[in-house]
Parts: sequence; C-alpha cells; structure tokens
Amino acid sequence: MGERPVFKRMTRQEKERRAVQGELREAMQALRANEVAFEEAQDPFYIEQLTYQHAALMCRCRALLRVLRSGGEDP
Repeated sequence: MGERPVFKRMTRQEKERRAVQGELREAMQALRANEVAFEEAQDPFYIEQLTYQHAALMCRCRALLRVLRSGGEDP
C-alpha cells in the first residue's frame, strides 16, 4: 500500500545553518563579481576600492565558514 511521506521539522540549528549557507553563497557571488570587475577596471581609484572590497568579502567568507565548521556556535 502507499506510504505517507514523513515530513521532518527543521530544528532551530538547522534553520540557522541554512541561513549561514545562504549568506555564504551570496558572499561568494559578490566575491566573483568583484573579481570580474577587478579584471576589467582601469581607474586606479576604482581598483583600490575593489581591492578593499575583496579583502572584506574574503573576511566575511572566512567568518561564515568558521561558523559552519563549528556547528553554528559563533555568530
């Protein structure tokens, strides 16, 4: 006979983990966009801004990865 699908409720920790994963995806997309812009940039001032933005995005990605590896204990 047909079995009913079992729906599992997400725990708060699972929801938080998924949210962090979404933030990481967004940060990685921004990082890729930054790298493309850097390759096309001509203006030294714009290049400098992109360099600082790249560093900030790398820090954000590292922080999010740290949270995911620790199981979501550190915000």
